Amino acid sequence: MTTAIEMIEGIDALPPLPGTTQRLMAIVGEPNGSLDDVVDIIKHDQAMTSQVLKLCNSASSGVSRKIGSLREAIGFLGTKKVFDLAIAAHTGGMLSKQQVGYDLEAGAMWRQSVAVAVGSAAIAKHLRLQDAHLLFTAGLLHDIGKVVLSEHVAESYAEILRLVTDEKLSFIEAEHRVLGFSHEEVGALVAERWQLPEAIVRCIRYHHDPFSLAVPDPLVDAVYLASTVCLMIGIGGGADGLSYRADQSVLDRHGLDERDLELIAMQMLSGLQEAELFMQAPASE
Repeated sequence: MTTAIEMIEGIDALPPLPGTTQRLMAIVGEPNGSLDDVVDIIKHDQAMTSQVLKLCNSASSGVSRKIGSLREAIGFLGTKKVFDLAIAAHTGGMLSKQQVGYDLEAGAMWRQSVAVAVGSAAIAKHLRLQDAHLLFTAGLLHDIGKVVLSEHVAESYAEILRLVTDEKLSFIEAEHRVLGFSHEEVGALVAERWQLPEAIVRCIRYHHDPFSLAVPDPLVDAVYLASTVCLMIGIGGGADGLSYRADQSVLDRHGLDERDLELIAMQMLSGLQEAELFMQAPASE
């Protein structure tokens, strides 16, 4: 069984969110935050500036003329979009690594994380949820605990698989029994260590089990449903992909149906393509 010390050391080994990203999060979530505030933060980050300009001038953005001003580019894309893509870029390194314990090849976890982030934000917008601006980050980091636990899962994979097969446990239940921690719990600890808002911590902690909350949380439901849709369209999955099932009650309490999920899936694929373009932007011009 993984010890608490080993788990904490794994969390401490993760690089913290950059100061630029943390400042952007504070501005985006602040009602009085302005476009100029965002420009002032980003203009000192050469890599992010070039990435924002490239995304704004990409074919998918629909801009009819070349934009060379950072302020104009951010104004066109919107501060929330810029923050979403910035945090995706800053977490891309750790999420892009191969996660052997979860049978995820290099890049697979990043693609799944971005897709869930896009889907979570889309669901939040569709349902007009309060604090919807937090959902992209919550979705992006929903499986961050796997980065910490992957090595330990790999070492204990045979026993985890036996529990899933023989005792019909979900992967997350078997993971917890064998390791003493689930990737949800560890991910929530990472979010707390990074001083992310409590709403994000809660989404990460319950993204596979929204039913354990005494009072349903629409934000948690959004990440749960986005993760389910992600698996439905074949993005991510890995060793534990077939262990989860969507629950109709979550759809029912938000008045969602299959057509809504199909729309979310389309938005996921489009958002993932956009994020991949952003990640490919050069570090300098």
